[in-house]
Amino acid sequence: MLVYGATGRAGSLVVEKALAQGWAVYAFVRNPNRLSAELRANARLTVVQGNLNDAAAIALSVKQAQPHAIVDASSAVPASANQNQANDADRPLVVRATVAALADDARLADCVLLIVGGQLIPEPGGAINSWSAWLLALLLRTVVARKAWRDAEEMLRWCFYQSDPRFRFIYARMGYMVEEPTRGTLIPEPTENNIQNGPASYCDVADAFCRLAADPDRAWERKPIFFNYAKI
Repeated sequence: MLVYGATGRAGSLVVEKALAQGWAVYAFVRNPNRLSAELRANARLTVVQGNLNDAAAIALSVKQAQPHAIVDASSAVPASANQNQANDADRPLVVRATVAALADDARLADCVLLIVGGQLIPEPGGAINSWSAWLLALLLRTVVARKAWRDAEEMLRWCFYQSDPRFRFIYARMGYMVEEPTRGTLIPEPTENNIQNGPASYCDVADAFCRLAADPDRAWERKPIFFNYAKI
């Protein structure tokens, strides 16, 4: 597994969960020192230093890792609206560079890209099912990050409608995530007429992504999803 944004809150937990489940993990990071000493000492972890605004570095990491799954846990907010956060990845560039590298290696059918999305940028034809999220999205789309927003929307249209049919991806629209211990098993659900029902714990989101990465049925590929807790 190759993890982009591996030092972020979600990304670092994906790395931990994947290692615990037996994956060999390549962590793509800008600053390796932000990874814990415990993680860096794990024999199944390989650290790849690079910047998610550098297409060549992304392509090199894909070719080096030869991954069966890639988790893009870089920020779901468009890059120019995200300068005050640790990760200001150019997500359209990340996706296109990843797909190009997989295609060059004839591995599009062998690897799935899992994209951590957000409620603010729905999939093509999707809706924002919250007034507060809709107002924030309107502000970002029209005032703060107009170009970055258009680029992100175009990237999603490209993934769903224009990319090579062999390109395997899952777009997970995350809602409110909280720093809590596990609250149970998160299950994927289609976004149509659906919202994330309450907050999701970061550690449970990481576990859900690792399970989807290894899903033998591939039921959620090329589909947008939310995560909700399984009903008891």
